[in-house]
Amino acid sequence: MANLYDLKKFDLNLLVIFECIYQHLSISKAAETLFITPSAVSQSLQRLRTQLDDPLFIRAGKGITPTTVGTNLHVHLEQNLNQLEQTINLMHSSGLTKKFHIYSPPMMTTSAILHPIKLLMEEHNYEIELHDMLLTADTAEDLLAYRKADLVFSYNSLSNRSVVCIPFKVINFVLICREGHPRMGNSVTNEALLNEKFTLFMTEEPGVKAFQREVATQLSDRTIAFRSDSFMSLIAMISTSDLVGYVPENVYDTYRECLNVRKIETEFALPKIEMFMMYNRAALNSALFSRFIEQLSLK
Repeated sequence: MANLYDLKKFDLNLLVIFECIYQHLSISKAAETLFITPSAVSQSLQRLRTQLDDPLFIRAGKGITPTTVGTNLHVHLEQNLNQLEQTINLMHSSGLTKKFHIYSPPMMTTSAILHPIKLLMEEHNYEIELHDMLLTADTAEDLLAYRKADLVFSYNSLSNRSVVCIPFKVINFVLICREGHPRMGNSVTNEALLNEKFTLFMTEEPGVKAFQREVATQLSDRTIAFRSDSFMSLIAMISTSDLVGYVPENVYDTYRECLNVRKIETEFALPKIEMFMMYNRAALNSALFSRFIEQLSLK
């Protein structure tokens, strides 16, 4: 097993530059091939010479020739770099099963994000790990910066040069109660609602809190009888009691029949929440990921 600590101390890019010099026997041609300056190539070669305690290349006429240490280094590097290149190419191959980490709020893990998940699994051969965005201590920016997530869905936009943040979906909300609720008709007045007991989703997520504040301006004196940080627990309580509560419309459409709940029309328009999709800009260097994003935009 490789000593990762020692490898961390060694700049592996120096080996790539060395191999390019060896192939061309020219610092200027190596610089042209790697799209860097001849000065940068020379400085890198000098660093490698210092670390290996060998000149690696010496002058021979108008050009350069490798030393015995340089030749031996090339023999070992050629095979290892080829294997590394094959590994990288394999990781971009659609035939390889790869893990893909998605973070999303719990109320989004229904029909709203099924399309990208199914696309990743069925057409791009990814294994999906779906995490609750509201349960992690990390921000969306940290999740992407530290490569803990490949894709993040959030109620808050992010301004960061290394992250692509685009509007993904507008989430509509509905007020629901159980079928057979003794007082709730198909529509209801604000006055009647103030006589009912509500559920409340417990979260510090700014987008959800903004939604809750807007609802509170319409029903400032409503009674909150049941609070939970489990979104499914809220729906379960509504379906088995006389509580009422707000849920995303896509969640209602998914669970209304199995949980025996129905929608109530209110006197005021319910607020909406905009959902954003985020990913590392560097991820677009992968043809596979770039194709996935293109397919999403065509939907």
